[in-house]
Amino acid sequence: MNRLDGTKERLLEAARRLFADKGFDGASVRAITRRARANLGAITYHFGSKEALYTTVLEQLFRELRERVAAAVAAPAAAGDRLAAIIRAFFAFFADHPEAPRLIVHRLAAGEPPSPVVIEHFRPVVDAIRSTVRDGQARGELRAVEPLLAAFTLISQTVWFAVARRMIATVSGVPLDRPEQAAAVERHITDVVQRALAPRGRTP
Repeated sequence: MNRLDGTKERLLEAARRLFADKGFDGASVRAITRRARANLGAITYHFGSKEALYTTVLEQLFRELRERVAAAVAAPAAAGDRLAAIIRAFFAFFADHPEAPRLIVHRLAAGEPPSPVVIEHFRPVVDAIRSTVRDGQARGELRAVEPLLAAFTLISQTVWFAVARRMIATVSGVPLDRPEQAAAVERHITDVVQRALAPRGRTP
């Protein structure tokens, strides 16, 4: 990697952290470049603007989530197992990118709609889950429910845990940042989703 590439990567890393901690408005160009050990004009040089840097941060993160879910859906397995793999993909993504939930929270707290680049990558995630549910229903592996609502249930369970983990840990007194506790929550959500979608009279 050459020196210019290194500067660009440092800017992205600094921006991810500061946008997550302070939101778009709170993360100044000066703070980002200082954290990245770059000169004040580096953002303009590499990205064109602070807005473009923010979009690049979101694009990288949510493209990765989209790719992880696509890999889980493509696995040759029963629909219930593929849904479990999708849940694992969400948990692994948030474990690898703990700043992602905070980026989501800042937009929600401000009452702003999702960024277009987030919609671009998140819509295929929703569609992949819907398709998995439809396929499972066609094979008799899952019961008849609205696939879109099933997708919303799976996503809301996983994303809500990632976003509210600190609050839940504080209220409950359970240290949810420990890997074994996060794994227990992942298993619980998987069990809830699989049981909710299992055909009548059959448990997963």
